[in-house]
Amino acid sequence: MKVICSFAVVLVLSMQFTSPAIAADWKDIPPEKGELEQFPLDKDTPGVPPESGVRYWKTPFKELEPLNACYNIVRIVNGSDGKTVYELWHNTWEGEDARSHRIVVNRGPSIDKLGPTETICDGTLITDTPDIKNPAEPSPKRGFTRFSSILKDKEYGHVIMCCVCADYLPGSTSLFPAILVSKTGEPGTFRYLGRIKGEPAQIDAVKKVWCDGGSLIRMENGKWRMYLNGFGTILTAIESDSLEGNWKFLRNDKGEIRELVTDFPGTNVRGGCFQQVLKVADGNWHMWMTDKWPPQSIWHFWSEDGLSWKMYGQQPEITRKAFNDHGIKCMRAYVSPDGKEIIGLLSVFKESAGGWILFQSSMPAGPNK
Repeated sequence: MKVICSFAVVLVLSMQFTSPAIAADWKDIPPEKGELEQFPLDKDTPGVPPESGVRYWKTPFKELEPLNACYNIVRIVNGSDGKTVYELWHNTWEGEDARSHRIVVNRGPSIDKLGPTETICDGTLITDTPDIKNPAEPSPKRGFTRFSSILKDKEYGHVIMCCVCADYLPGSTSLFPAILVSKTGEPGTFRYLGRIKGEPAQIDAVKKVWCDGGSLIRMENGKWRMYLNGFGTILTAIESDSLEGNWKFLRNDKGEIRELVTDFPGTNVRGGCFQQVLKVADGNWHMWMTDKWPPQSIWHFWSEDGLSWKMYGQQPEITRKAFNDHGIKCMRAYVSPDGKEIIGLLSVFKESAGGWILFQSSMPAGPNK
């Protein structure tokens, strides 16, 4: 069965809620045997898992079917008529060829009233991902996945960060961050700048990197910072003076790639994935990540400077118990228009819908006091 994946962004904060964690129509629908075989359930979850399966988020979560997605980003813009427009940017992996591996967007007056899917570009735009069996040719199955960021920049216009791969085959090919830009942001106008260069590319040339993306931010000093996993750390960061420039890792006093998250109970099978960093304001940064694959829980971290991270209260803050043990995948967040809340989109597996359905919740947009 093919599962369509996408990617969205949302911000969320503290406050303990004790009401039921899941939508009422899911309470009596446990996962079937086939789903549990695809997404096995661990007996134990490290940390302090919440009794109800969720903490800090307002409950119940609101189901947003038919939004079938997992790697998504929400951007809120002003339309030509001055009205607020919600944009859900994501990627699809629906078929076997590059034209079916697309970056798409849905637009509408609210997240639950989005219009039809518009194709922004497809995998044929990728020029630096060769065929595994015939490296002289581009892979016919190349495509975009792990949609990570869409932002507006004075210099470049609209900037997309995502990951590209020759085929969706972990271990046999790399999954690597790439950049696209467009002056208008409209379909057919994006220019592919390619896989990022510099130190990450040097590592990928030696061993195949499987990176789940992360987040792209332009700093106040003009430099670009990208948060990543897949380089021997749970979360690290690279910086560059330009999108096309020489990206370098932030390093510790020993010259090693700097680990930004030090209090996650990681192991060789629990290394964290699907990280997303959200800067709410100066001095108020949030990061969510999934614990492992197959996912069991969602963890939330907070930082004052975007570099030194600590757990946001007790963690994890969401487990599969919140959804009657159905599969969960990743949390993406964005800030509400008034800046007071973080809105979260959690992807939950719903077999009858054919994949990952988005569930929405919210939390206050400040640090956990």
